[in-house]
Order: sequence, then structure tokens, then C-alpha cells
Amino acid sequence: MSGGAVEFLSGWQRMRLDTVHAGRKDYGKGRSDVTVLSYYWGESPGNAEARFYRTESAFRETWLHCGMMKSVVVTDRMTPGLKRFAEEFSAVEIQVEPSLVPGDLLSMSRDCDGKFASRFDTEYLLVVQDDGFPLRGGLDEFIGNWDFIGPPYVRDKWLQRFVARTLNLWTSNGGFSLRTHRMCELAAWYFKKRWHTCMDPLVVGEDAYYTSTLLKHHWKYNRTMRMADNRSAVRFAWDILVPQNVKVQPFGFHRAETFKWLAEHSSAISTKDSGDGQTVFGQNGQNSQNSQIK
Repeated sequence: MSGGAVEFLSGWQRMRLDTVHAGRKDYGKGRSDVTVLSYYWGESPGNAEARFYRTESAFRETWLHCGMMKSVVVTDRMTPGLKRFAEEFSAVEIQVEPSLVPGDLLSMSRDCDGKFASRFDTEYLLVVQDDGFPLRGGLDEFIGNWDFIGPPYVRDKWLQRFVARTLNLWTSNGGFSLRTHRMCELAAWYFKKRWHTCMDPLVVGEDAYYTSTLLKHHWKYNRTMRMADNRSAVRFAWDILVPQNVKVQPFGFHRAETFKWLAEHSSAISTKDSGDGQTVFGQNGQNSQNSQIK
């Protein structure tokens, strides 16, 4: 990530925690069939609390727009901040996973591949991260239609859409995504059966594993998993691809660069406290770009 974008996002998150979320305990009732999950790991033992405010912000923004739901933090160690967060909100569960290795993204991906299904018991899992979460309400729009929806990596061009639709190969990002429990169960079964010894991040990296590897190599997974197409996925979230002629703010985003782009080009993100804490897709929010965020 570019330093400027990360600083921009983290500064916004601190501002929101200090204003919109300060002292807030009630976020209203959210869906009972969705669990919100994020990973918090990778910090050195002496610096374990350094970035937790960003993860807390991701949860609070999710609750603000979608209501309070079951929430899980998967971490390599318990910290005072995590303990305080779970004590403050009864819906939060902390799951300590010793196999997570600080600085090793693959250790998180392998946990997603093999253990996601055991980490929640609802029909749906909404994965958020400190750099990916909802910007508005509207979760209901994406429930019941797909087994997986996330920011698309397939460009909105007829040839790419044709190939992806024919092969059911809608490669997407998983850092901010919605998926079903049945998908996670099947993914875990294949991981234990065939992929648990693979250490190639291009194969078992979480995004690739769920939205490419399993679709290419396992007929049952390909034929039964409902993958959101590009034009549906861009309504859910943006990552590195800026969609063409999108007139509605995406439900969420992934990557600090994407957040900064939205704030600078689309009026999708309020950089000031609006009083009610809601982000607004302004009159200048229509995007006519079709490019990759740099």
C-alpha cells in the first residue's frame, strides 16, 4: 500500500472513533444470519496494540451501517485491547489461533481455506479487514443471491465477461466479501483432501483459492457455487478496478488506495463528522472511469 493512502484511511478511522463512535454502545439490531469476521495478527509482541484501532473501526463502521451482528476476531494472541473490545460488546468473540505467523500472509490464507467453516455458525460470513468494510447500508441486497461476492478482478469488458460467465470464473478479492457457510464447508473439505500441503500463495492464497483454484479444479464446486458477476460485484465493493459509469456508491471497499480514490473522486466518503455518522454519495459521486487504481 502507498503510505499516503494508508495514512489517509487510518486518520479517517481515528477521526470516526473519536467522534461518531465515541462512547457508542448501541448500534441497533442487525441480521441474525450473518457473522462479521476479521483477522488481527502480524504485530510484534511489543507492538501488539499498534493497529487494533483500525480493526475496531472496521467493526464499528459495519455495525453502524448494518446493525449489530455476531462478530469474530481471529488473532494470534490475546491483547488488552481485544479483551476490552469483547467485554464492551457481548456479540464479539475472540478466537486465538496459534498457527497465525506475524508477517506471514499465507498463514492467514491457509486458516481461511481450511478453518473458515468452523469459525462461524450462521448462514453467511461477512469478512471485513482494517482496510475493507461497508461505507453505507444495503447488506440485504446481497443476501440470498450468491455463495460469494467480493470486489471483482474481472474487467467489465464483453470478452472478459463472456469467458468468466462461461467458466463460472469470476475471480474476486476476499478481503471484504460475503460468502455462505456451505461454500466454506466445501472449501475446507477440498483443502484437507488435496490442498493442505500446497504453499503456493497463487494457489492457496485465500482470494485465489475460493474464486479461482477450486473453480478450476473441482467440478462440484464450480457447478454448485453461485459466484457474483462483475456488474453485481461492483455494487458490492471496489478494489483495484474502478468500474465504468457506476451511478451508485458501492456497499464497501477494499484497500486504502481505493478508499482514498473514493474520497477524492466520488464524494462517497465524508471526511468530516456529519452528525449521524453516515457517509454520503454526493451529486458528484458518479464515476466515469474504467481503469486500475494506482
